[in-house]
Amino acid sequence: MSRLGIIVALPAEAKSLYGKKLNLGLPIEIQKDIFLCLSGIGYDSAQIAAKKLLALKVDALISWGVAGAIDSNVKSGDLILARTIINENNRYAISVDWLARVSAHLQRSPFTVSIGDIASSTKICATTADKNALSKLTGAVAVDMESTAIAEVAAADKLDFLVIRTIADNANTAIPEAVLKHTDNLGQPKIFDFMLSCLLQPTQIKELSRLASGYKMGLKTLSVIAKDLKNEHFFHSAA
Repeated sequence: MSRLGIIVALPAEAKSLYGKKLNLGLPIEIQKDIFLCLSGIGYDSAQIAAKKLLALKVDALISWGVAGAIDSNVKSGDLILARTIINENNRYAISVDWLARVSAHLQRSPFTVSIGDIASSTKICATTADKNALSKLTGAVAVDMESTAIAEVAAADKLDFLVIRTIADNANTAIPEAVLKHTDNLGQPKIFDFMLSCLLQPTQIKELSRLASGYKMGLKTLSVIAKDLKNEHFFHSAA
């Protein structure tokens, strides 16, 4: 049986795989030979988590969680399997055979499943204009902030690599200032500053509602697919 390492940025994403509270940056074996690490948001956090999983002698890495749509053809709750991960300097290929096995299984799920490129950014792609520009630049369908770091670690150690993401915010959904400025590395609001921002700029509330609704849809998709994938050891070749 191969040993799999999964990186998630946010506690809500981790709950789809493991119901108990996780400590930031501390990998835990959630099932025989499947290890989960809560990284926090962003490139540096994900890279640290991936390296901690390497220390556990994993054979493959998975980037798991939600992403933002930058292509209007994908919607909240849709499931995206990355074909490649793109950043400003490089393009990282996904393990083709592994992707095919997971894709074949998930096509039987009740969700819209797409295989496409995912852009990985070092900053939040916040406005609809930002999303449109990134889509035109990369041809990607979605954006996240962690997969490049995980891809680099996997490539350096010649590990299999897979990205499973669900769509939270649509391409026409902006990220409000309250989220951009007043949430922490685990996506938790700094309550006083968050609420004050909403009071001072009440026009944000509509976007916050849209964002929360899409996020719930993305998390629901993750939760539904997680059990089957864990039971099948994520269809990794050495399983």
